[in-house]
Amino acid sequence: MNNKLREVREEVGMSVSELARRANTSRQTITKIELHGQEPSGILMLAISNALKKDPRDIFFTHSVIHDLQKAKLA
Repeated sequence: MNNKLREVREEVGMSVSELARRANTSRQTITKIELHGQEPSGILMLAISNALKKDPRDIFFTHSVIHDLQKAKLA
């Protein structure tokens, strides 16, 4: 999954450890989402978004993500 998690997290000045703590998950999970595109569950998306005080669409559903999904459906 293409996302802007790392960009948004750094923009608000939060460490991976702090985000993981606030979202009630592990640092490894946050790293996998940021660096490897692991797709988080809906509940985890909301927890991360709430921890960052951002709309989940601004983190996980960027224009490029929607475009990639549309391309996949056409293939």
